[in-house]
Amino acid sequence: MIALSRRELLRLSGLSLASGLVLAACGKQSGLVDDNAIASLGQAPKITPLAEAEVTDAVLLRTAASLEYNAIETYMTALDLGILTGDLAKVTEMVKRFTDDHQQHADAVNALAVKLGAKEYTCSNTRINDLYIAPALKIITEDGNPNPAMDIVALAHAVENLAAETYQSVVGLLTDPILRADAIRIGQQEARHAALLAQILNPGLQGVGPTSNEKTGKPNIAAVPSPFGSLANIQLAIGKPKPDGSRITLLLETPSLNSLIYESVVCQA
Repeated sequence: MIALSRRELLRLSGLSLASGLVLAACGKQSGLVDDNAIASLGQAPKITPLAEAEVTDAVLLRTAASLEYNAIETYMTALDLGILTGDLAKVTEMVKRFTDDHQQHADAVNALAVKLGAKEYTCSNTRINDLYIAPALKIITEDGNPNPAMDIVALAHAVENLAAETYQSVVGLLTDPILRADAIRIGQQEARHAALLAQILNPGLQGVGPTSNEKTGKPNIAAVPSPFGSLANIQLAIGKPKPDGSRITLLLETPSLNSLIYESVVCQA
């Protein structure tokens, strides 16, 4: 490492400043136009301030509506893949019913947001899709997956739990007591969806309460996984099993500040 004295450092900094002034002068003399693309010496680039974002009741409702569309798209993808056959053919009617339920929920929540002066939001939550649903679908549809049909049901189960947890968390944030009651009623229906799907994934009495997988030690899917509604992350195990029996596990979490549908967010349908 080269050691420089204080005098040498001052001399070098003086040379740098002088060089910058010379370059700036040459640019002006040559007729160059300053388009602010390159910051000049001692001049900070212009910064466009971010729009102020406030977490209001309308924002929470629009976010909840976006998750309803995430659920709708998940179910539509399940039908489009055409993998619900054989013993799972009966699930097709359940998927159609749940899709209709989510559309009704989205319409109801958007109506509440409009009453508050906000615009309805009729698109899925892009961040939730990019973080969880799209990667899950990629894993589910990869070659070598022995049971993509059950995995798509597992994904739907996770999305239903995500919606239920979102409404549960929203209840504690909404300022209007009437809106809280509306939110928890919808959240209860999402939880019922999840319970029915859990019985497809882990049927019988052993699938009602919480149990653990003997090989992996991870919790099994259950219709009633805990005495009280949990806001913990949701584990989704999918894809081709590894030699030890474990599979890729995704952790889904309720929308955070960077995935809320603020009033400035426009639906790109």
